[in-house]
Amino acid sequence: MEAVAQALRARYGARAQVHGVDVFVASGRWPFYHLPAWYPAMLKGRGIFWRLGFGMLNGRRRVVALTRLLFPYVAPALRALLARYEPDLVASFHPLPNRLLALVGREQGIPTATVVLDFLTAPAFWFAPGLDLYSVAYPEMRARASRLGAPPERVEVLGMPVRQAMVRAQDLAPQEARKRLGLAAEQPLVLVLSGGDGVGPLEALTRSLLSSLPQVTLAVVTGRNERMRQRLQRMRDPRLYVLGFVKETLPLWMRAAEVLVTKAGPNTLAEAFVMGLPTVLFGAIPGQEEGNVQLVLRHHAGVWAPGPERSARAVARLMENPHTRAAMRQQARALATPQAADRIAQRLWHMASHQRGCRA
Repeated sequence: MEAVAQALRARYGARAQVHGVDVFVASGRWPFYHLPAWYPAMLKGRGIFWRLGFGMLNGRRRVVALTRLLFPYVAPALRALLARYEPDLVASFHPLPNRLLALVGREQGIPTATVVLDFLTAPAFWFAPGLDLYSVAYPEMRARASRLGAPPERVEVLGMPVRQAMVRAQDLAPQEARKRLGLAAEQPLVLVLSGGDGVGPLEALTRSLLSSLPQVTLAVVTGRNERMRQRLQRMRDPRLYVLGFVKETLPLWMRAAEVLVTKAGPNTLAEAFVMGLPTVLFGAIPGQEEGNVQLVLRHHAGVWAPGPERSARAVARLMENPHTRAAMRQQARALATPQAADRIAQRLWHMASHQRGCRA
């Protein structure tokens, strides 16, 4: 959402009044206001609970049935939320509330849109019926959207939005990015990411990478996982940089890296594509992110190496082969959609302006 909000403000200035709302928390309804806090726990144990939920709810009829059941319980809170902001448009960047927002938006004459932040195996909730626009990243998603009931004329391929800071950073030389970070300009860097919550086997992965890459600097981003950050800092290896939540400097770290080691999160991969960064994927959320792995492998933009030891071996091979890295960089950039946030912003602005004109 942030990338599109930035693009709206950059293009339309003060005319664009954008309000970012966590609809789960704002609903005040149990258990929805717990979902953001429960997310890391749902991914534990190889994501068994997530896989079960994904499989049980991943169908058009199930989406409609569940939202019909929940509507009387949640709709009053959503009506109050829309009354508070009086929007000309509601844009959703999460799949779960889409059908409910479409129903309430239709009641109040407010157009609704969703920006699909998955590549190939997007959950059915993204394409819940009743929305006015379904923005997808790649043409391949059109077929899935159609199977799940989204009208073809409402599905538009606008790309995966990426923050402007990432887009700007792609123009830096990696050596310059390292200098700005206080690193040796010629020292190769491997970057490890695991989402904002720092999930995954980061400690074992870090140990395997340090053991396999004696000549490489390693930066590990633990996100909000403060306990993991402290555990990694205890390693006291001079080659290791342990970073917490580094939103502002992350574009520099990504540009400085030779290889990215990450789980197959769509936002991280979209940024890696813009940077032309070869990726080693150590894991994926069951069901939802498996299509992201397929995308990377199909286009030869990275490798699938689940588990700490396999990931470390894969990184070592890439670091030994600059030609393979160069080919992967080219393939990654072919998947990049650096102007997507601006395209989406223009499309949403057009919808909101039309709505405001109709109200005038």
